[in-house]
Amino acid sequence: MIFKQVFRVAFIALVWKQYRAVIVSTLLLLAFFFVVSSLHNDYLAAVGDDAKQISFIYKWCAYAAGLIAYFIFHAIRNRIKSKTAKRKEEFAESKKFDNNDDDPFAKIRARKTLRSRADFIAEDSKNK
Repeated sequence: MIFKQVFRVAFIALVWKQYRAVIVSTLLLLAFFFVVSSLHNDYLAAVGDDAKQISFIYKWCAYAAGLIAYFIFHAIRNRIKSKTAKRKEEFAESKKFDNNDDDPFAKIRARKTLRSRADFIAEDSKNK
C-alpha cells in the first residue's frame, strides 16, 4: 500500500519535472481565456446594444493574441531546448576518442605493464 503511494508521488514528480512549462503555460492560457470572457460578459451587461459587435471583434482578437503568444512561447522554448541538446551531443562526441591518433593515451593503454622511472633506474643498475 505504501509503495503504491510512493510510485504515485514519484510519477507525479516525474511528469511535473518533464512537463512543467507546458502545464503552467496551458493553465495561464486557460486563465487568460476565462478573464477575457468574464470581462466581455461584464462589458456586455453594462453596455447596451450599441457596441456589441465591436466588442466581439476585440474579444476574438484578444483570444488570438493569447494563442499566438502561447505558440510563440513554445516555439522559442523548443528551439532553445534543441540547441542545448545539440550542444550536449557535440560535447559528448568531442569527448569520445574513436581514432587512436586523436587519443594521447592510446599507447599507454596498449602496454601490458606500466613502469615508473624507478623501475628503469633499478633495471639499469642491475644491468651494470
